[in-house]
Amino acid sequence: MEMIYIPRLRNKELQTVGENSLRICNALIEVKPAFDMVSATLEVFIKGMQKDKVDSQKRSIYDKKRDKYTSGLLNNIKYEKNFEHAADNAQVVADLLNIVSKYIGINKMPFNEQTAATDNMLVEIKTVLGSNESFPNLTRWIPLIEEANGQFKEVSSDLIKDKVSLKETDAASAIAPQLSEDLQNLYTLMFAYAKIGSNQSIIDAYKELEVLIDSVN
Repeated sequence: MEMIYIPRLRNKELQTVGENSLRICNALIEVKPAFDMVSATLEVFIKGMQKDKVDSQKRSIYDKKRDKYTSGLLNNIKYEKNFEHAADNAQVVADLLNIVSKYIGINKMPFNEQTAATDNMLVEIKTVLGSNESFPNLTRWIPLIEEANGQFKEVSSDLIKDKVSLKETDAASAIAPQLSEDLQNLYTLMFAYAKIGSNQSIIDAYKELEVLIDSVN
């Protein structure tokens, strides 16, 4: 039996090691002060992990959705120039093509800039189309884009609220050294008790900790 030294770990690995160390040592009264210290630091560390990765996945999903619908609308407008329209509708198409030229690259804009540009683009397109019912292949895209852009706004608002709620939380990387130190103190205390050899529960738990650390080395 040798002294366990916690290796340099990535944050996710450190979280896993911390959680499993608490599970292994949970019932050991002899090491409770060190256990409680790890538990408290790990709680702060996990909050830091949440701050580091405030989940933007939903925002990305809705961004991709509005990109798809926006591309569908703009491409359909471009296709209309190939159709033989009556004079009035030909002018509508010409006006729409001018709008398209203004919003080339809209899907590559930064998120917030794209959100505002999408709203502006839709206002311009709806103004040109008015009550004209000759372009159902164009108007069908508009509510889809509006919905996706609205969903994106809602998710972005929630994301801001999440960040505000975690504003006072230190990032996980700032807590990691303290968590590593607290874990090392727990292991050192466990080793001292295991070396005495009078408590089989501690010996068994220490052996399990050895396996745990070996698995991340």
